[in-house]
Amino acid sequence: MNKSLDFYIKFRYLLYMLDFWIRVKDLIKEQNTTQDKIATQINERADNFSRWIQKDRLPDAEQSYKIADALGVSVEYLVTGKEKDNLPKITETKDLLLKAIENLDTMK
Repeated sequence: MNKSLDFYIKFRYLLYMLDFWIRVKDLIKEQNTTQDKIATQINERADNFSRWIQKDRLPDAEQSYKIADALGVSVEYLVTGKEKDNLPKITETKDLLLKAIENLDTMK
């Protein structure tokens, strides 16, 4: 791998880590909770959780999911800052349910 590509990959990874923990810290503050409480919720020692944040260590997928769940957001939000748009899926489901109800009415 060439050096500039290697640097770019490492730089992007560093940005993801920093953004991830900035979002976690912001959510902890917004929700008026503490790092210790989140650590307890995810079954992690408080000192380990604090160390992850201080050293900007990106957690593995399972840990990320637990953190996101404890904070009531998606992993996608913690990593990218964007929530997945579920509106099209919800609209499609609603339409299917309405059709099913209409079909039930015609069966009477």
